[in-house]
Amino acid sequence: MQATFDFQIIADTDVPGISLVIAQNEDAFSYLTEEEDMAYLSDGSVPLATDKVGDFISDAEWAHMSSALV
Repeated sequence: MQATFDFQIIADTDVPGISLVIAQNEDAFSYLTEEEDMAYLSDGSVPLATDKVGDFISDAEWAHMSSALV
């Protein structure tokens, strides 16, 4: 059985110091936009300062959501 994640976090982007959070389901997208009040790009991804990724993962775990860091 393969694990599924609510978020995929891309740490290596073209913009230094910025990671991208990509919701993998509708609940995860709602968490990003409604509970965390984060703005998203036209492709649905959310830019996040790389030094904030650990805090995001911790907060998401409190909401019973999981993340894959790639």
